[in-house]
Amino acid sequence: MDSSYDESKALEDVVRHVDPSYTGPAESNMGPQNVSSGETNLESFLDDLGLKQFYSNKLSLSTILEIDKRSVTDDPAQSLSDLPWLFLKKLMMVNVTTRSVKFAPTTDLSPDDRQDSSNLDLYRHLDNLIVNQDSSQKVNPLDIVTAFFHCSDGFLQQEMALKMSMCQFSVPLLLPHCDSEQSTLMLWALRDIVKKFRPHSLSDPRGFVEERIIETNLPLVSFVRLGDCSISKSQVLNKLLSNPQQYHDTFIHHDMDCGDVPRKISNGLVELSWYLPCGNKNIDIFPEPVAVANLRGDIVKYDAQYSFLCQTSTAVFVFFDNLDSNHSLLTKQHVKGQLYFVANANTKSFNIASLKKNC
Repeated sequence: MDSSYDESKALEDVVRHVDPSYTGPAESNMGPQNVSSGETNLESFLDDLGLKQFYSNKLSLSTILEIDKRSVTDDPAQSLSDLPWLFLKKLMMVNVTTRSVKFAPTTDLSPDDRQDSSNLDLYRHLDNLIVNQDSSQKVNPLDIVTAFFHCSDGFLQQEMALKMSMCQFSVPLLLPHCDSEQSTLMLWALRDIVKKFRPHSLSDPRGFVEERIIETNLPLVSFVRLGDCSISKSQVLNKLLSNPQQYHDTFIHHDMDCGDVPRKISNGLVELSWYLPCGNKNIDIFPEPVAVANLRGDIVKYDAQYSFLCQTSTAVFVFFDNLDSNHSLLTKQHVKGQLYFVANANTKSFNIASLKKNC
């Protein structure tokens, strides 16, 4: 492996090709800007989480590390605005349950109501059932991640990315702006992540490689979705990246807590993780380290992110159920590496003849 190869510079060159206005990692936006007047969807969502003030006045690492009542108590979240802080508190503690955050609203009863508590038990259970079914009272963990990276300065972004990596969570590579077609390349936030691995090509069987992961010469393999798909990309990736003896949810999926809640601001997010061999040929799936990217959302809607991945990836895996109406999108982009198709042959919409014709 060539340790002098700077992967971040290669990515920057690609971004400059896609967007000539690119000026560096902190300002690396992709796609045309489309900012509407008044409160944006992002600002509205941040307001619901109690984070709107930090969109313009960014949170700093020193502020987060301050000791206050919130940091020394273990009170459960009781409102939407409590969720981000519970998430961040757990993340700073490198708690692997960080992404399983939800709140249980409390109902205050008047003295008159308490007199008839036996009758209220039924209503209380019904009320809790309605709250649990109401997706407006829940937040997808990816939305919380996206919100915090929008509301944090560069140093806090670095700390959050480092902690997420330590928890074996995926980290943001392209951060979407839900009110425009822009995405921010998050190389600066990932620069402190150091990984240790033992590639099979290493001459010393007892040696290992330890270096900043974004400066390592790694092939990038990307996974995207075209239209509706009955196969979960994230679950497939989690099985691929997990040790055979221990499954781990690197990428959030719909079977996790609140993973099935509709995403509000994180569609278009590209997450990044890595497969790192341990040197044991009986366990390692790949003999060399591999970077893995996962695009959230349909590539029909997020063409800029798809274009970026096509130009930076050694291979792109496209998950789909039906190719009939959208196959032209696959051929109009210049793909640097190989393009692979993953479909569920058991679905009614699967058509092998159409697949052979269009691919």
